[in-house]
Amino acid sequence: MKNLAEKHQANGDNETIDLEKSLIPRKKVKFNYSTRSVIYGDIGTSPLYVFTAIFSTPPTDPRDTMGCLSLIIWSLTIVPLIKYVLIVIRADDHGEGGTFALYSLLARYSGLAIRGETRNDDLTIGNYDAVSIQSHKDTPNFIYRNKKIQGVLLAFVILGASLILGDGLLTPAISVISAVEGMEVQVPSLASGVVPLSCAIIFFLFIGQQYGTDKVSKCFAPIVSLWLFSLAAIGIWNISGDPSVLKAYNPYYAFNYFIRNGSDGFNVLGGVLLCITGVEALYADLGHFNRHAVQISFSFMVYPPLVLAYMGQAARIIEDPTVVSNTFWITLPQTGFIYWFTFILAILATIIASQAMISATYTLIHQAMRLDCFPRVKIIHTSHHHQGQIYIAEINWILMALVLVVIIAFQHSANLTNAYGVAVASVMLITTFLLTTAIQVVWKFHAVVAIAFFLTFGLIDGAFLVSTLQKVPDGGWFTLSFGALLATIMGIWKWGTTLRVEYELKNKTRLDNLFEDHSGTASSENSNVLAENSTANGNETITSATTTSAAITSTTITIRQSQKNQLRLLGSGLKVHRLPGIGMFYQDASLGVPLSFSHFIQHLPAAPETLVFISIRPVAVPYVGEEDRLVVRKVGLYEGIYKVIARYGYMEPISQSRDFIQKLIEAIRAIDPEQTSLKPEAHPEEQVVTYVVSRQQVRPNSGSWFKKTLLKCYVFLSNNSRETHGNWHIPHEDIIDVGMTIPL
Repeated sequence: MKNLAEKHQANGDNETIDLEKSLIPRKKVKFNYSTRSVIYGDIGTSPLYVFTAIFSTPPTDPRDTMGCLSLIIWSLTIVPLIKYVLIVIRADDHGEGGTFALYSLLARYSGLAIRGETRNDDLTIGNYDAVSIQSHKDTPNFIYRNKKIQGVLLAFVILGASLILGDGLLTPAISVISAVEGMEVQVPSLASGVVPLSCAIIFFLFIGQQYGTDKVSKCFAPIVSLWLFSLAAIGIWNISGDPSVLKAYNPYYAFNYFIRNGSDGFNVLGGVLLCITGVEALYADLGHFNRHAVQISFSFMVYPPLVLAYMGQAARIIEDPTVVSNTFWITLPQTGFIYWFTFILAILATIIASQAMISATYTLIHQAMRLDCFPRVKIIHTSHHHQGQIYIAEINWILMALVLVVIIAFQHSANLTNAYGVAVASVMLITTFLLTTAIQVVWKFHAVVAIAFFLTFGLIDGAFLVSTLQKVPDGGWFTLSFGALLATIMGIWKWGTTLRVEYELKNKTRLDNLFEDHSGTASSENSNVLAENSTANGNETITSATTTSAAITSTTITIRQSQKNQLRLLGSGLKVHRLPGIGMFYQDASLGVPLSFSHFIQHLPAAPETLVFISIRPVAVPYVGEEDRLVVRKVGLYEGIYKVIARYGYMEPISQSRDFIQKLIEAIRAIDPEQTSLKPEAHPEEQVVTYVVSRQQVRPNSGSWFKKTLLKCYVFLSNNSRETHGNWHIPHEDIIDVGMTIPL
């Protein structure tokens, strides 16, 4: 520990960092759904359409059916069970899974900042792992050293997230319509009602999102469990007619299928892939549960029923190949009660699968926003008890409209299977690539292990992807187009936001460039005495006037004690009036004086007695505990002026409410007990707080026509997105907008 502390000090890291405390694991802040089985809704409803998607015409050779069954069994075994349940979900970011969790891990272990500059005081966050505390300056990995690799990594993450969102568009459509089609098997005259009923279910499902899923979620686990039990029972009933299908566990039948059918046999992988859709949702929803619960429940409660269901369907196809026209419903016992009970259960199960993807879409959008990868939208928390239950109105209505268009356009589940699968295969390959990198960067295994993992699972994922790409002309283009559009939007937003933050960093100023030196003399000795560091409450507040004054104010300025509250503008000598209250000036970069303050003070020479230059800093962890939330420093010798960094994880909502202000006041008092404007006896509601935010107008200023076009797209997205502070719980009457133009 001592060596690490000395290493940081040798590198010029003057911040006081309690490494002993930073290595103590802190109790993770988690939200907990009662929807214990909701993550299996997608993969659990796949038996509704897999065999129908594989066989466009009835198979004439029973060996083809056995071969496809063997492919399904081994796909379920290798991809969901071995790859995801046993390996991938181990790459969790403090319990969180998914594409952005992997990106967070790689960014943190490579020393990359989510926004702006890298800060060593982030190492004091309890969620930062011990290994990641090792200085990336001394031992930089290949990601930190190469900007191009960083760009490729971010591009893969954005593309993967976009394709998952595309999967979220098709899952409700194909799940619901494949379940509703069951009624036309028993009552053919109802065939014309499949699409209207499917649209009605989707409509009411999305309408109900605004009320939250807290109450409905209590029914999810029993329904999915009952559905899986029904799949197992129906599968055993069908297997009893032809137990020979049990031999499909022998991979010989899969290899024999490829040998006999050649390239035509390769095409069937696009249909086989549908049996493992939902594996990415399983990984992305990891934060709702824990790894061991997922491993046990999938291995013993999900995997066996699915295998039995597919075996039973294969047994019936061997007996009567014509059942492939609607395999699941025709292979059901046609007894009235059993059939219609299963029909209702299937409808409920597909609603759950749809709900899982809708909720995952909201979560993914929220994560992307927190990592500066998506335009700002309004986040509504629908539960007082579960932090993860959110609702995004704009996304909800857009998603509903698109799902309804998909149902009306494709009409039948068989048509939808052509569009389904391309996104799944692409995301699987992207996850393999990211995890291959994490094996070496995060887990510190030898490169040979990472290469072996990529060659093994990358070959399987690549085979699925190549097979599904053949579906592009028949509907796969829709998924790819939607994913490409989302990836373009996310990429432009990330690029434009990065340029805007870099502009603020390049044009940062110091208080010395705004205000006069009252004494007219300089004394570095006195300055250094007055700029001593102070540390309070462990990790809660970290003070370093020396470091801050290097970026904000000169260390060679002397202000008399009696005059240090007096400010005069540099050049004009105009006196700046100090008014009662707290002024919160926000900035994207955590260095220098906010541009909003420079514009404000030049147009209106008045400032609150307590000036807070605050930066909302996203960090590469899911959650930041309240003890790690604030980094507070006093700015040089100026009385009542403070630099604050508020750190938030990518799974957390940002809050600047009265509770936050009270904690901020307590932190300021801890490092500056002589502060007279913040009375200890004053109630937080009595404090006058003004929130000053910049309303920035980006103006394309230079560069090629291509860059100017991209900047115009960014400006369009910015003008049509929510305000930066829209989700921060700030009273609207206390906000002041400072307009400024940023030429890029």
